[in-house]
Amino acid sequence: MGIGERLFSLRQKSGQSLQQVANSVGVSKAHVWELEKGRTSNPSFELVQKLARHFGVSIDTLVGNADEPDAAALQIERLHRGFENLSDGDRAVVEDMIKSLRTRAQKAG
Repeated sequence: MGIGERLFSLRQKSGQSLQQVANSVGVSKAHVWELEKGRTSNPSFELVQKLARHFGVSIDTLVGNADEPDAAALQIERLHRGFENLSDGDRAVVEDMIKSLRTRAQKAG
């Protein structure tokens, strides 16, 4: 599986549009589409790094040299990346919410 196919698969699993990916990595929607379709097959290393970071996968995963995560793993990584920009207080709130949800799940299960 080449980078285009892998990019398409990761984008579909994460439920993102071409525009969302393009905005995140700083290229045009058309450029992302051309990558997915194999019409542009030699992206810059910088773009490959940005795409891998965006999807929370390694470069090896993006280029097809490692297994692709499932949709749940991608979602967890996306959430994790979102924590980086939060303040300490906001991260503590999120941690408390997660603890509360785990407790609720244990009581239900």
